[in-house]
Amino acid sequence: MSKDQFDAAIGIVPPSTVDVEAVLDRERRRARVRRVANPWTAAGAGVAAVAAGAVLVLAPGDPAPSVVQPGAAPPPSSDGCGLDPRPTGAPLREKAPAVADRLTAALTDAVRQRVAPGTTLGVHPTGQYPKGTQHGPLAFFHVFSALVAQEGGVCSGGEDYFMAAASTSEKARKGNVWAIVTRLGGNAAPAAECQQAPRDTQSTCHRRTGPHGETIVEETLTLPRGATVNRVDVTKPDGTGLTVEAENTARDAKLDDAPDMPSPPLSLTQLAEVALDPGLTLYP
Repeated sequence: MSKDQFDAAIGIVPPSTVDVEAVLDRERRRARVRRVANPWTAAGAGVAAVAAGAVLVLAPGDPAPSVVQPGAAPPPSSDGCGLDPRPTGAPLREKAPAVADRLTAALTDAVRQRVAPGTTLGVHPTGQYPKGTQHGPLAFFHVFSALVAQEGGVCSGGEDYFMAAASTSEKARKGNVWAIVTRLGGNAAPAAECQQAPRDTQSTCHRRTGPHGETIVEETLTLPRGATVNRVDVTKPDGTGLTVEAENTARDAKLDDAPDMPSPPLSLTQLAEVALDPGLTLYP
């Protein structure tokens, strides 16, 4: 059967009601955040978005297991999701724009105090949200998407966190810094324990308790081409979760880029100091 015969047999296909680009952009962003909030374990079964005239298979696109405080069970979902990707912490008392502005000021000051003298901060592709809207260096933005239930108890969407990113440049040395601030209990929640690194990746990890009871997980990963990631996850007693990460690549070390500077622009100690800054909280 020729293509023309096939087209004639099935008739006119109704136009799709799915915004394909929006779905792809959302799932790429969710996969990227899983790489940040649960690094190196983002690969998994794809999520299918199905509607009249469109079938999308997105990989990685499966909702990662909800990360909650140690010893707690994954939260049940009232929307039929096997695992609810949304945070379960206390609601915020401030509007999202006010939270973003306050976090931006605190993060910018904390990072500038610790990077090498002469380092300039620039925009980074990770700081683009929604698609086509580029945010400034270390400017927090609120990532939010409605929960979308799929078949089989799988859900997509459910994003609800604050994110910021910046490139760093000091002479010829280039790197980047990312940060996520979130309520606990969702896909973007910080790790509470050290995790196994993938094959062909060198890693060190240490879990400790902070001065005010914070859970701190400090990890360094070195990829086969030499790119290094310093990452610190902090769970604060007030219900704020943070992930701060520095890489010695201009773009993204997880894309297996070669290093653009000898070491990340911030050490583990410096990243922990940034994350423990009292201004970086969702509950001031």
